[in-house]
Amino acid sequence: MTTLVALAARGGLIALVVWLFAGFLLRACGALLAVSGLAIAALTGSPGMAIAAILGGLAWLAGQWLFGLRHHYYRSPLARRVFLEWLPVRLDPTRRWGVPNVPPGCRR
Repeated sequence: MTTLVALAARGGLIALVVWLFAGFLLRACGALLAVSGLAIAALTGSPGMAIAAILGGLAWLAGQWLFGLRHHYYRSPLARRVFLEWLPVRLDPTRRWGVPNVPPGCRR
């Protein structure tokens, strides 16, 4: 029984750390990886760094999604545009909140 309680406590602690810090870490590290991967891929032509740039962009987008889920708005206009115009509606973390987060002129 104590093992179950310890496992639940660890899971709760991990969930708390992810909720508090993962959005910032994903946005910062993802942006750094995307920019540096693009720069190195442009200079050397390395396909591995091009893949790293894509993964960095996806990490940045995941961080923006977590930020949007936590704060009910997007940290950057680019993330808002990606989630509101390019991705399906069900991936928008700010949908169904009290104040719509749709800029004027958007197709939704």
